[in-house]
Amino acid sequence: MSTLYEGERLALNPHPVVYRFFPAERVFGSLVVFIPGMAHNARISYGGHPGSHAQGFLAYWFNDEGHSFLGLSYPLDSDSLMPATSPDFTIPEWGLQAAAVIHDVIVGHRLPSRVIILAWSMAGKILHPVAAYCRELNIEVELFVSLAATPALPGLLPVPPRKDIVKTAAGYATKPSLEKKFLQQIEEQTNSRSGSERYLHRNDIPRHILIGDQPIIDPVTYKRDYLGATPIGLTASGLRYDTEKNDFVEEEPGKLMEHGQVHDFKNLPPMAAIFASSALDFRHALTDKPIWGHLMIQRATCRLIDEGISDLCSEPGVADPIDFQQLQEAILKIPELMTMEIPGNHFFFVGADGARKTVDMVIILLGVMARHEREIKRILSTLRRKKSSGGDGGQAN
Repeated sequence: MSTLYEGERLALNPHPVVYRFFPAERVFGSLVVFIPGMAHNARISYGGHPGSHAQGFLAYWFNDEGHSFLGLSYPLDSDSLMPATSPDFTIPEWGLQAAAVIHDVIVGHRLPSRVIILAWSMAGKILHPVAAYCRELNIEVELFVSLAATPALPGLLPVPPRKDIVKTAAGYATKPSLEKKFLQQIEEQTNSRSGSERYLHRNDIPRHILIGDQPIIDPVTYKRDYLGATPIGLTASGLRYDTEKNDFVEEEPGKLMEHGQVHDFKNLPPMAAIFASSALDFRHALTDKPIWGHLMIQRATCRLIDEGISDLCSEPGVADPIDFQQLQEAILKIPELMTMEIPGNHFFFVGADGARKTVDMVIILLGVMARHEREIKRILSTLRRKKSSGGDGGQAN
């Protein structure tokens, strides 16, 4: 039987979803939507358990900056949260479910039809599906931010041995070995308070959550209220759930690409990535920048093709080498501009200091993106002007 936290709502559409909306008192920006990774519900972004403090989680700090916030939990096998009725849930269904809830919240609260999506860990796989379904609902994904997330590209994750994946009675997947690793990282975040002294003057933040003498989430509460088993089809483990056999079976080759559609570069939303510095999250610390940078550059190039870059560069003498070099540099520096490293591990956004820093980075990335888009438009405008004037920029001889 589900026991929801204050403000949470359970819906069946038709798959179960639990979400909580946090309206900002003064709205200055887009709705921020958090989508959690494997084995976790969205409480990891807003807390709410007895004894917790809102200031230790993302929702509080986004509200503080004028952004309403939505935490959105996909179907989990978790007695305390929702019915375990969707073991065959897929990545496209995840994107559809997220977009539908986002739409309902935007309409219900009369919010602007644009969102910033924070995808943590496994949630990187819905990059294309959620953007596509939001587009159908006339919702602009202003920015898709990877929080140590993995996109739907094959081969990025090692396929775990079959014996390491346990099927629950309801048909969901769990990896018992992960729980210890998760708890280790949350403890590291609790003990890390680099920079927290800058908030000691704020009366709205209890001192003990800044100096680290109490856990952000105690282990018993974490295991009971924050974790659950995951639909196997979301995990990129090479398996899917067979409803007739009530068992995991081998997934068809290419299914991850088919479901994730991440190779449809031109229809990806604007992207950014925040990744951790800790050795406890070494894979993301080492690979997130080049992986997400690849997707960013491919998207930008496809958009240039749609803007007619082929015509602008096809005639000798029209595309000034200096102008094209400026365009090349602008595209190639996107990964440097739109990725940021943050102190911490896979849970870097948990705790007052990490949550605040994450919010600061998202806001910085939004500004960087806007300035960079203006720069590219300026360069393209120069190229078009020179083409229309025959390559001399319109200057008299």
